[in-house]
This record gives sequence, C-alpha cells and structure tokens, in this order.
Amino acid sequence: MNHSASQWLPYGLILLGLALAFLAAVVPHYDAGYYLMTGVLLAGLLPYLVYALAAALMRGPLVLVAGLLLVFLHGVLVVQERLAGNPGPGGDLLFYGPLLLAALCLPLLWRALREPWR
Repeated sequence: MNHSASQWLPYGLILLGLALAFLAAVVPHYDAGYYLMTGVLLAGLLPYLVYALAAALMRGPLVLVAGLLLVFLHGVLVVQERLAGNPGPGGDLLFYGPLLLAALCLPLLWRALREPWR
C-alpha cells in the first residue's frame, strides 16, 4: 500500500463510521417521517472520535487494522439491530455497543499519545 493511501484510509473509515452511527440513530416513526435518536447518535459517534484522535497521532498497520475492526464490529451491530430485525427503536445494544467499542479503542489512543507519529 502506498503512503498516501495508508495516510487517508483511516479518515475514510471514520466517514463510514459516521454513516453507520447515523443509520443506527434514524428510525421510522409511525406512518410518516423518521425520528432521530440523539443519544444513539452521540454514542455511535464516540468510538470514531477516539479513533480519530489516535489516527491523527499515529500511522501504520495498527491504526488501519483497528479502524477496519471498529467499522466491521459497528457495522455488524447496526445490521443486526436496525436492518435485519425490528425497524423500531431497537434495544439497548445500539447505545451500549458503541460505548464498549469506544472503551476498546482507548488503548490505541493511549499508545498514540505515548508514541506519536510511529
């Protein structure tokens, strides 16, 4: 992979994650319109905030693998809870799942803060 692709790929993963967070937070409301669950949206954005801070400080395969894993796990969660099952508000997993993913990204941020630009 060339240098420019490895530099911009984490930011593409962040954009994909933002779309997943929005998809998880928008639910159909009765017969007309949609409802935005702001708590679910903010919880869904949190892991990508932590990842973005780490990606800004650190380059390399660890950041790329962590980003791919983050988007994959969040994507599975959103598909399972929002798209495959009941299109309603869903369970608590849409709120607590991203919080768990954000907690799992904290060691990456810790390493990025300790050893920036590696």
